[in-house]
Amino acid sequence: MPTDAQLRGLYRLSYWLTYIVLQPIHLVCIDDRTNNLYVLAGNTENVEFQITPNGEVF
Repeated sequence: MPTDAQLRGLYRLSYWLTYIVLQPIHLVCIDDRTNNLYVLAGNTENVEFQITPNGEVF
């Protein structure tokens, strides 16, 4: 289950991807090894982000 900080980061990232840069999101899941929220996006699925449990996006 994502943390509140991860959900806030996911909202900001999703807004930016879909409304500002117009890129589709293909996958959102939790990486069990790191507990980071993983996001795969982009027209050719070449954009990856991770959101840490404290909400940091990289």
